[in-house]
Amino acid sequence: MKIGVKSIKSLKDDRVLSEEGTAAEIALLSTSIREKCWEDLDVTVRNVRKPRMIINKVPQDVTIENLQETVLAQNPELGLLLGDIDARFKFRTKWGLVKMVIEVGSETRKKRLHTKILKIGWFICNVDD
Repeated sequence: MKIGVKSIKSLKDDRVLSEEGTAAEIALLSTSIREKCWEDLDVTVRNVRKPRMIINKVPQDVTIENLQETVLAQNPELGLLLGDIDARFKFRTKWGLVKMVIEVGSETRKKRLHTKILKIGWFICNVDD
């Protein structure tokens, strides 16, 4: 099959973990296993999750739906594009502060870690990793 397998590891629960170089090699190996051994083996490809960050002291009037538009409009110096920030959920602490959890890409996370502040409404909100 000409697949460059980097490593193979046997796990305790009778599973095998293999590491390949590229996504094309992973797809080729998984389709081959599904075609030949579909009764005996299951193939699970691990998905990479985007990093999550917490925005502290979010104003009450900001919702999950309008957070992205608000951040893009009030923070043009960051150079963010539509789709770079994805609001996941909003929660309230026991002290009554509102916080929001967002998913960002790796490049956006690196930019946010250097400045650590966002302007949202009339507030300056801190961003934690």
